This record gives sequence, structure tokens and C-alpha cells, in this order.
Amino acid sequence: MTISAVILAAGNSSRFEDGHKLLAEFDGIPIVRRVCQILAATDVEEIVLVTSQADGVAKAAGSGRWRVIENPDARDGLSTSLRTGLKTISQDADGLLVALADMPAISTALVNALASTFQYDKAAITFPVASDGRRGHPIIWPKSLFPELMTVSGDSGGKAILAAHRDLWRPIPCDDEGAFADIDTRADLQALKARDQAMRRK
Repeated sequence: MTISAVILAAGNSSRFEDGHKLLAEFDGIPIVRRVCQILAATDVEEIVLVTSQADGVAKAAGSGRWRVIENPDARDGLSTSLRTGLKTISQDADGLLVALADMPAISTALVNALASTFQYDKAAITFPVASDGRRGHPIIWPKSLFPELMTVSGDSGGKAILAAHRDLWRPIPCDDEGAFADIDTRADLQALKARDQAMRRK
């Protein structure tokens, strides 16, 4: 079984005050690099980081077990980055793990749990779900849905496709708030840092 990971990192960070959110630091390193390192420590076979042009994200990510692909159409929405990543992954991939670069509190344990679940049902859509029903990230898409993912448009990613294939859902229970916490503003970042520090003190 082969799972390829795509990290979506081409957003314009318009809501993050005085800077780019993916360049801000979490746990002492740029957010984008932290997400790359988390994925690199998991069982996924390949990692593609999709960035936009000239925003410094690729440089902040640095080098590692990931390759950087530039999306020239990033202004047209998140879906363009999803398609860009999907075009570049291995043709042997059984599943596509989509991670968001603004979620630095996801864990290697979560990613490996998703991969393990997918291993037993390669036709499934696998993602974390909270006890209150919230769906989180990352999400693993089966190869059978790659053609549909290539048709997405705008800024919605695969939401419509997910809704259309409830029969393929294989959610895994998750009590790790990192799977549900993305960063849009500096307030989001400070809240996530505070929660992370509180968890470490326990």
C-alpha cells in the first residue's frame, strides 16, 4: 500500500496580521516547516508541499523528506493546489493524504492511525472526527476518487466530493484538538500555543 501526502501551503494568508501565517513560528520553527517535519516522521511514502510564488513559504520549509511544487494558479483557490499536488504524486499511490499547512498541532500518531485504518480499507475516505461530530484533518482519499478530485474548483477543496460519498467514510475517533485547529489569525496562533503549553504541563 502506498500513501502520498500533499501539504496545501499556497494560501495568501490575508487574515493574518502583519505577516504570513506559515512563516510565523510554532514550537520554535516556522509553521510550514513544522507540518512538513510531522509528515516526514510518519509512514507516508512521499510528501509534496504545494506553495505559491514568491511568498517565502518554500524557503521557510527548508529541505527534508518532501519536495516543493509551485502552484502558479494559487489565486484561484485551494482547489488549484489540490489539483497541482495530485498531478505530481506517484501513479502507484493507493491513497492521497491531504494536510493543511496551517495546522501545526497535528501529530505523527494521528497520521499513522489514519494510514493504518486506510490500510485495511483502501476504498475508504479516512479522517479524524471529534466526539461532538466535528471533522478534522488530515484526510486520506482513495485512488478511486482521484478523477473527481481533479474536477474541484474554487476554494472549497473536496468538501462536495466528501458529502457525495458518505458511504465511503471511515472516520476515526480523535480527542486531539490539533486535528481541528487551523490558524488564520494571530489570535488563533496564540490560542493554539497556549493550549499546547497547557497540554505539556499535564
